[in-house]
Amino acid sequence: MKFYKTNIDKQRAFLHAVFWLTWIISFTIIQSLGNGINQWIMWLAYYVITLPIFVVHTYVIAYWLLPKAFFKSRYWLFIVGFAILLIGFSMVELIVSNKMVFRLFDSTKAFGPGYLNLKNILISGIGNHYVILVFLAIKAGRSLYSTENKKEELLQTKMETDLEIYRYQLQPKLIYTLIVELEQLTELHPEKSSEMIVKISNFLNRFLYEGKEEMLPLQLETKLIEEFLEIHKQALKGRLTSNFIVNGMLKSFLVPPLLLLPFINSAIKLVYECNNSFESTVIIKAEKKYILFSFTFWSEKEFRLADQENIEITKKRLNYSYPGKHRLIENIDENFREVSLEIFH
Repeated sequence: MKFYKTNIDKQRAFLHAVFWLTWIISFTIIQSLGNGINQWIMWLAYYVITLPIFVVHTYVIAYWLLPKAFFKSRYWLFIVGFAILLIGFSMVELIVSNKMVFRLFDSTKAFGPGYLNLKNILISGIGNHYVILVFLAIKAGRSLYSTENKKEELLQTKMETDLEIYRYQLQPKLIYTLIVELEQLTELHPEKSSEMIVKISNFLNRFLYEGKEEMLPLQLETKLIEEFLEIHKQALKGRLTSNFIVNGMLKSFLVPPLLLLPFINSAIKLVYECNNSFESTVIIKAEKKYILFSFTFWSEKEFRLADQENIEITKKRLNYSYPGKHRLIENIDENFREVSLEIFH
């Protein structure tokens, strides 16, 4: 008893009960409409008494014959099995309805001798198969809906996993850039290394611990970007001019962490790899139900900055956190690049 209690899907059993109850009521109304109370009682009795026959017939086809024959491409076996079930259950339905319904409630509808002939059996069987078709159609619809839901859940889980992996991969990349910078600064200006170590430590403290949350206060996100730029600006001296513009009330907003930093990091790595001078501008604007992240990077000389991976993963992050309420714009020229992220709350 405990096994059945723990393994029966209560919601599924309830839906099946609703289906058969609806079938009894609806077809009792259809058969009795415009007739007297006696006809209503007779047809209600017919559908209640013959219900087990239709239930068993339907479930044998839906849950045994289809999986065993049709779904395994044994079509001849399915046709033979279907015909045998049709004839067998049709005969039982004719006998039960004649002896237990029509003779008791309305003798004028009772069958005469010899009614169990092939013609009556086929007509009755085919005529009653509509309930099987309706049941199978509903079952197929529910299966399709369930499959689509499971597919969406798997895609959602995959996306969440990809985004989590990306965040953990992003941290080492940014840290590596800072370490390279510290090594270069130590070689060129060892007297400034202590100050740089303090700045990097403060940044990493927030970056590694506070930045691991799924959503981050916009004020903290802004602080991380500002500190990251300041560290590199000090290390690169005149080779990097950095502008940082913040406008609006930041405290009331939460955002996914590190949205803009991957693009900034890619640009900073380019500055270390060549001798050109660059200028960067970061704009963070927060208004009622609107946030703007903008990063522009340009130089007097031509440069190439391939950052398609960050663009694609950022699109996924925005789609995950703000479906249909965001916009990502990228402008690229020979000596200019701009990435703008707009979020609409």
